[in-house]
Amino acid sequence: MRCEAELELEVSDPESLWRALEPDNLEAPPHLRVSCSPADRTLRCRVEVVGCEDPRRILTLRNTLDEILVLARAVEDSFRALGEGSVLKR
Repeated sequence: MRCEAELELEVSDPESLWRALEPDNLEAPPHLRVSCSPADRTLRCRVEVVGCEDPRRILTLRNTLDEILVLARAVEDSFRALGEGSVLKR
């Protein structure tokens, strides 16, 4: 069984946020697939987990979504600290 979730973030600079998230996505375990794609003012991330009959895999899905949001906030804080403005739209 497979579980999937999609997260869509409205951002001012989706390309920069995507580049910041991409290295983490390259080292995912075999049962986890994360793919993000920048578009005009939007970053879409799709998370897929194989083996969702195991409750720990469902938690992996949730934790991965949480991690994406935490990293997005960190990128935004970095942009603000550098005087670049905000990457996330409110």
